[in-house]
Amino acid sequence: MRLHIRILFVLLILIPVSGHAQNKEVVRKNKVESQTVYEYFIEEGISEPIVEKIEKYDAQGNLVEVKEFNKEGDIKDWKLYKYDASGNNTEETQMDMRGNQEERTVWVYKNGLVVEKKYYDHKDRLVKRKEYKYTYFEE
Repeated sequence: MRLHIRILFVLLILIPVSGHAQNKEVVRKNKVESQTVYEYFIEEGISEPIVEKIEKYDAQGNLVEVKEFNKEGDIKDWKLYKYDASGNNTEETQMDMRGNQEERTVWVYKNGLVVEKKYYDHKDRLVKRKEYKYTYFEE
C-alpha cells in the first residue's frame, strides 16, 4: 500500500497538470480568439453536441474568460482574467450565472514576483489579504 502511495505521489509531481488545454504561445501564434468544447453524451442517447466550455483569449494568447456549462446549457462556472504588460495574471473574477461578481482575487507583482494577493467579496470589499516576503541568495 505504501509503495502505491509513493508511486502516485511521484506521478503527481512529475506529470504537469494544466487547467487550460491550450499553450499561450500556440494560441498567440495561431491567432486564436476563442475555443469551444463540445461534449457528446452518446451513452445517454443525446446525439446533438452540448457546449461544455468556452474559453476566450486576448491577442497575446492570455486566457481572459472561461465559461463552463451543464447539460441544460446553464452556466456552472464563469471566470474572468486580467494580465499586466509582462503577461502576469493580475486578476481573477468569479462571476455568477447572471454576470455579477461573486469574488475577485488580485495579485500584485514586483520584479516579476508576487508580493501581495488581495481577496474581494461580491460587493468588491477587501475581505482578506496575503503578503509574500522573499529571501535572496547573496551574490
